[in-house]
Amino acid sequence: MANAITEHSKKLRAKTAHEWNKKMLEQGKVQRISLQLATDTAQEFDAICAELGVARPQAIKTLCELYRATHSR
Repeated sequence: MANAITEHSKKLRAKTAHEWNKKMLEQGKVQRISLQLATDTAQEFDAICAELGVARPQAIKTLCELYRATHSR
């Protein structure tokens, strides 16, 4: 059964996700960053993410792409 909602299935998916994240970090394919923002800034960022229909990492990527596109060297 795909995506069963039993406790065992939930734990198995969490373990698999943890292992994948650990592997990606070890391989240098991803990095973790921690941000502390003023509440109003964080809420605005989340509102923009919702408007774009993307998660925070994708919104940050979009912001970087927009910056590079408008500030070409």
